[in-house]
Amino acid sequence: MLALKIAIRYLVALRKASTVQILSGLSFAGIMLGSMAMLIVLSAFNGFETLLRQLYHFQDPDIKITSTSQKTFGIDSAKLAKISSISGVSSVFEIISDKAAIRYGEGQMVVELVGVADNFLQVSRLDTLLQSGNFSLRNGNEVNCLVSIGVKNALNINLKDPFGYVQILYPRQKKILQLGTTKIFNTLNAQPSGIIRLDENRLYVPVSEARSLMDKPFGMNQLQIFIKEKSKIPTIKEEIKITLGPNFLVQDEYEQHGDLFRVMKIERLFVLLALGFIIIISCFNLFVSCSMLVIDKKRDIWILATMGMPENGIRRIILHTGGLITFLGLLVGLLLGWGICWLQMEFGFVPLGMSSSMIQAYPVDVQWFDFLTVSLWVFISGFLSLIYPGIKAIRFSRKYQPI
Repeated sequence: MLALKIAIRYLVALRKASTVQILSGLSFAGIMLGSMAMLIVLSAFNGFETLLRQLYHFQDPDIKITSTSQKTFGIDSAKLAKISSISGVSSVFEIISDKAAIRYGEGQMVVELVGVADNFLQVSRLDTLLQSGNFSLRNGNEVNCLVSIGVKNALNINLKDPFGYVQILYPRQKKILQLGTTKIFNTLNAQPSGIIRLDENRLYVPVSEARSLMDKPFGMNQLQIFIKEKSKIPTIKEEIKITLGPNFLVQDEYEQHGDLFRVMKIERLFVLLALGFIIIISCFNLFVSCSMLVIDKKRDIWILATMGMPENGIRRIILHTGGLITFLGLLVGLLLGWGICWLQMEFGFVPLGMSSSMIQAYPVDVQWFDFLTVSLWVFISGFLSLIYPGIKAIRFSRKYQPI
């Protein structure tokens, strides 16, 4: 307790500026700024990961099946029936998709054309992404389409225009017998019925029209499966793997975008190491300041040693002084970092700078694990930087020990 009181007195003593105090201030500022920056950056990574998980959850199935060798594949009806009968499986849909060209007004672009069953919209979670219009693919005998916000912004699609049809063009798969013919594309006209909040250039149409457009009456690009209870997904996935065999890739929500999330984790790790290196540099200043404090207070060390203070007590004075600088810098840095993240969550004052994006501000998500990560990094770095000054204080106490 005495060592802590002496350390606090050394820390708050009002004296003229000295090299020790300047270095101590730099150490405090470095630890504070490093802790604040590390918490903010980790929270930003958390925000992007949480946002992507939410977006993919709304637009992706619980389980997706694709072929490992073919773009378009087929599954016999017996296996499809067996998959549909697995306990916990809610719905199974054949999806066909490919790149196609579209025209609207004077504009044209290439999009991902996705053909889905009419009841797919009632089962999937896409309805949560509906920004405007109606969530339907048919209006009587008229074919409708759902347009992503990226396509809407690029072509300036107006849902209120009754004559504003999207013309979809897809290259014919059949051989063209007559040279010079211009009929090399199959076409489909669809009335835009709704805008969904997806940044990808994507267009949803009924699967029957998509098959006719692509000249693919059979087969699929993927088989999408929706599950009633999320806890059963691992078990159901294993059953599907056994049913289909090794030629098919069966992925849950996370595995469908596993490469992206792995890259984000690697980026997060390297950013953590870079900011951690800044904290280590700040702790080097702490090492220098505490080493100079030992030299500056050698008379005090001699007096305390003469009065009978043990070596560990003298060492604890230096450790407490450096520890207080480390703790206060960490505390202030975490509070400032949390405050900035809270302001960003509430007011979004740092924009993404992308006018076409469905989110306008940087997403942040503050997690308690990040507080623990930053604290451990700072405390370990601070402890290592105080080992030598503590040993040096013990040497001074031995040197000035009375005979």
